[in-house]
Amino acid sequence: MRHLVPPSLDGPHQFHNAGVAVVALENLKGFTVPDAAIVEGFGRIEWPGRLQRIRRGRLRAKLGHEFALWLDGGHNAAAAEAIAFWLSERDRMPLHLVFGMINSKDPGEFLKPLKDHVDSLYTVPIPGEAASLSADELAACARDIGMMATPATDVASALAAIRQSEVGPARVLIAGSLYLAGKVLAESGLGGVESQAE
Repeated sequence: MRHLVPPSLDGPHQFHNAGVAVVALENLKGFTVPDAAIVEGFGRIEWPGRLQRIRRGRLRAKLGHEFALWLDGGHNAAAAEAIAFWLSERDRMPLHLVFGMINSKDPGEFLKPLKDHVDSLYTVPIPGEAASLSADELAACARDIGMMATPATDVASALAAIRQSEVGPARVLIAGSLYLAGKVLAESGLGGVESQAE
């Protein structure tokens, strides 16, 4: 039996993903990757916008040090279920969700798995995206499944409101769209993510 280090990505689902990657490597004909290379690779994995901890930048500065800021571009029920499972395995502390989504996705289906984990929900439009749902539309979808939501003009405003209403420690998760994740990373000076897969 092989013993490899866990991947450097957050979320228990990444263990499954890493296992699938190792099995795929083992089944490549005429191609061998040494365990040492796999271990090194797992230690260096970066996946911007997927349970990514944001530690610097203008948006991060909107929150105090007692807040942990996370970003995830997940935009469907399966992604929300993975996030919910990740949350269930972490220390319980308030979670504030900043949520934006495009109109080809189902906001209610994304929010349902997170409903029991979210202490406050702020809805935001995705700047520069014609297909973005408005903050009011997203808030209405949240209310339809029994979640209270506060529309905000943008992510920065939502973070400022969270800072005013919560003393911490707390988690803040920005989620719901790869387009939104890309905007957040760009605004934070951390690069962007490809959004064609959304």
